[in-house]
Amino acid sequence: MNIFSYVVYSSQTFLNRIFSSFPMGKYEDVVNLALRRGIFFPAAEIYKTAAAGFYDYGPFGTSIRNNLLAEWRKWLRAEEFLEIDGAITLPADVFKASGHLESFNDPMTQCKKTGAIIRADKLLEEHGVKVTEGTPIEELTKLIREKKLKSPAGGELSDVKQFNLMVKADVGFGSKTACYLRPETCQSIFTAWNRVQQTNRVKLPQGISQIGKSFRNEISPRQTLLRQVEFVQAETEVFFDPAKINEIDGWEDTKHYKINIQRVGEDKIEAVSADALANGIVSGKLIAYYLAKTQQFFENLGIPKENMRFREVSNEERAFYAKEGWDFEVKTSLGWIELVANNYRTDYDLTRHMEISGTNIQYVRDDGTKLTPHVWEISIGFDRTFYVVLEHALKQEGERTILSLKPNLAPLTCGIFPLLKNKPELVSKAQEVYKELKECYPCMYDEAGSIGKRYARLDEVGVPYCITIDFDSLTNNDVTLRERDTGAQKRIKISALKDTLYKLVTGTKFTEV
Repeated sequence: MNIFSYVVYSSQTFLNRIFSSFPMGKYEDVVNLALRRGIFFPAAEIYKTAAAGFYDYGPFGTSIRNNLLAEWRKWLRAEEFLEIDGAITLPADVFKASGHLESFNDPMTQCKKTGAIIRADKLLEEHGVKVTEGTPIEELTKLIREKKLKSPAGGELSDVKQFNLMVKADVGFGSKTACYLRPETCQSIFTAWNRVQQTNRVKLPQGISQIGKSFRNEISPRQTLLRQVEFVQAETEVFFDPAKINEIDGWEDTKHYKINIQRVGEDKIEAVSADALANGIVSGKLIAYYLAKTQQFFENLGIPKENMRFREVSNEERAFYAKEGWDFEVKTSLGWIELVANNYRTDYDLTRHMEISGTNIQYVRDDGTKLTPHVWEISIGFDRTFYVVLEHALKQEGERTILSLKPNLAPLTCGIFPLLKNKPELVSKAQEVYKELKECYPCMYDEAGSIGKRYARLDEVGVPYCITIDFDSLTNNDVTLRERDTGAQKRIKISALKDTLYKLVTGTKFTEV
């Protein structure tokens, strides 16, 4: 039986199940670190009845994720996107309009021996058979039979059927309203579009964004944060006039920027300028511009550019509503992982919501004429992004484990330590420094264990700087400032600490302070 067909009830059992099915390596290192330091871990793990596909973030993980969120919001402000916070539970008619009730399915097969449910397409891929999201279920059944595939428990497999991923949540007593938990955040944006454009004097093009929980009743939740039942999406829908797809502010600053793309049917990854993309590869400058901005956002998170690509989505793979699609993927120890779905949704969503709701939600131009805007979508899997950032930051240098996060993502700016905890004068001075710095920076005071162990603990969770108060500090009013990645140290006057940390977190090199 697939390991995630079982419930997760303890961290150790959780690890055993993961690593019995997936190859050892950096993925294992990330999950081990996450559990050891409480960065993320299975939800309700003390219960044997806890379902798979749900995760909690601990204090360090929550801080890192909040910093990721802050970077995302900086991007929104720079692009003048509007942010909303839509309801998680929506009426069934919303998903009738969006097509989710009819088409939001995964192909499943069942083990006749154990009853375990298995995703047919993933099972085939694990046995070297290439299929797409659009492969008919009859073809999947045929391939399973041809390959004589069995379940992980050795049982015979049933014919493939479609399994709807929607999570139902009827509301009310007696006469209930049929509702569902949203499987993506964007439908709230479309249903709020009319109100937002009226109350915010919107001029096209205009991006509307939101971040929040989505829910998909996954057949086989697996690989921790990479495929969950409950997960976070950060989505932006850019509403624009299709006749003006080549009119976009900021184009001159972007057109020479190189974007890594992989065309359908090609193995190579090319670095193509935004200008070249807009001249025939994509539908227009607006799309090339937002592909460039998406790649730049992930560069800012510390992902190496050579490990990124936009993979063109084929006609067979694309969602039915998409005229064009580019999946932004990052290379990891588990292969290429999709982090962002970039789709040209045309006017499908607004048109469908007008049809089902009976409400006209067209955009009204200054001259009074009406337009159903087209939409370019930037849908970021936030938990997946979190995992990928951790994996790229994790380094092993001899006995040292270092989470080399950029300072803007680190859970704390610094740790403050007295050299010895049994020396009251050092403890008092260290606490004095801590009280002064915590007003400006997220930091922690720690006096437990040797100084080396204290360094190691913070290195593992990505804290970029440590400050040690020693006997010289008492006479010279200075401290030892240590950098995480290199272990380099400098003496800094206590009076200069606030300014020094500000310079460091905003980009000054440690060697220059």
